[in-house]
Amino acid sequence: MIEIGLWVRMETQNGEEVFLIKKDHEGHPAFSGIKCKDSVDSHSDKKVKIRELYAKLTGHEHPHTHATSRQLMWDFLEAALKHLP
Repeated sequence: MIEIGLWVRMETQNGEEVFLIKKDHEGHPAFSGIKCKDSVDSHSDKKVKIRELYAKLTGHEHPHTHATSRQLMWDFLEAALKHLP
């Protein structure tokens, strides 16, 4: 089995935040805070955090509540390409 996800590290005013985004069993984004100042445990908190992260990285609002991980990952990758050296 192979699992693929997107690891994101951000420097914030409160320190460093690290997230892992991969797809769940229904193909929607599964969001995990790996190293965050504030723990992201509840499902609703994760949805809010991924929407904030999406807006911050892409400069656009989250597409819709049923967006698949493939849609979001592609948008994240396109945004990340701008930050490559």
